[in-house]
Amino acid sequence: MTKKRNMWNILLASPFILAVLTCFIVNFALDRQFSWSLLTAASCLYAYLMLYTLIFGGKHRILFTYLVLAILLIPFLYIIEYTANLYLPQPIYWTTRLGIPVSLAWLAALAVTALLKTLTHANGFLTTGYFILAFYAAERCTNNRIDAFIGPNDSWRLSDHYPIFYFSAAALFLLLGLITTAVKRSRTRA
Repeated sequence: MTKKRNMWNILLASPFILAVLTCFIVNFALDRQFSWSLLTAASCLYAYLMLYTLIFGGKHRILFTYLVLAILLIPFLYIIEYTANLYLPQPIYWTTRLGIPVSLAWLAALAVTALLKTLTHANGFLTTGYFILAFYAAERCTNNRIDAFIGPNDSWRLSDHYPIFYFSAAALFLLLGLITTAVKRSRTRA
């Protein structure tokens, strides 16, 4: 089993390694330094690790993939910021004030949805309702962080102007989920 897994691991890693090597060669040939290819290498490593845990993570593959996503996201954001600032006349340091809080809000929305699904043994309708409410909270957090970073703007935002869309959609899915659960329980009792 180990030999077969090693072969699949090599097959999985090969395209990422080729992409990184190609980008390093092109970047060095054109610029005589490694600049944007660092972002390519980090992206390929990040994608490879998430794909590896998704394929070889076993019974808890989704949880392991989520953990890789969550743990490596902040360093990855700093690499994006560093690479982008190499090409800007005036560097913009956005990761700490914008990137991390927004990313944590969306990671929390996913985690809360998964936790509620696990604790309540929710069906698809209930899970969708949970996710819509978590999505609303994460979007509000995103909008607030953007306003704090660049200043208030007058852009149109669904969560600010019409939150009823979120709440009515969530209520509909939660109601359908409760009805489905009640029907299922009544059938198992009969």
